[in-house]
Amino acid sequence: MKKKTYGAKRLLMLVTALLVTATISAADYLVYSVVGTAKIYEGSKTVALNARKTLTTASKLVIGKESAVTVIDEVNSKMYSFTTEGTNTVSALLKAAKAPKNLSKQYLSYMVKQLFSKESKNLSHPSAYMQATATSYRATARDSFLLNRLASMAEMTASVESSLIQPKNLLSSDLDVRFDLVSCETGEPINPEVDVFTNCYVRVTNRTEEPLYVNVLDIDERGNKYLVLPVDEAATCAHLLVPAGCTVAFKSEPFEFSEANSRETFLLVATEEPVDFSILMSPIRGNGGDQMKSGIYRVSYLTK
Repeated sequence: MKKKTYGAKRLLMLVTALLVTATISAADYLVYSVVGTAKIYEGSKTVALNARKTLTTASKLVIGKESAVTVIDEVNSKMYSFTTEGTNTVSALLKAAKAPKNLSKQYLSYMVKQLFSKESKNLSHPSAYMQATATSYRATARDSFLLNRLASMAEMTASVESSLIQPKNLLSSDLDVRFDLVSCETGEPINPEVDVFTNCYVRVTNRTEEPLYVNVLDIDERGNKYLVLPVDEAATCAHLLVPAGCTVAFKSEPFEFSEANSRETFLLVATEEPVDFSILMSPIRGNGGDQMKSGIYRVSYLTK
């Protein structure tokens, strides 16, 4: 009887080991963000890939030009970004990906919780002087650090906004980021003088070694503001993530130059951590306190 028990234990240990090995070889990855165009094979067909989808190393993805898929490895607390264009398995994409970003277990837990919250699915373009309500893992004061940094870039004029859009005011960026506006019709960057009713989208290049969260603020000569990329009520910013060392196009968020003879200045704002970008719709004021490391890039257009 003892020999049979011993044999049963050995068999149980062997089965457990095989199960663990199978689990590791087919590890799960949670889709955190999709920017641009990405699809996943389901049988012989492809369907759109969206955040909150679970992948294995065998999953086959189709990633479009200037697109990115960012996934979370919850077991090892790592974040990977896939930017390789074409059809590949997750296993191949992992091999081609740059070094993953390490996450603390506490922050990873927060990210996953927020990703599945109802508020994270509610995307909107805030109206002027309105802010999305967000409860977050970071201290609420962190958002004000971004305002402090932007205010520090401004000269003492009527407002921070009016200073930021002045060509003579040279802006000092902490992060190497830039963008251009691309015509929806031609797929080419638009000229500084642009025809009214031109439809375009934002294309962002992140030249740093860290993934960045971005948005673009449009300010016209009268001080009217428009946040080009939508924000989510949970302020996860997952849909605004631009992986390190790549260019992504936000084709799903086109907009139109709707007013003739108008000069509009677009400010790309980038941060290393999520912020509630809707705060940019309120008057930008600093309090002289701590600042957040931020990237900023400015381009002005005149409609004809």
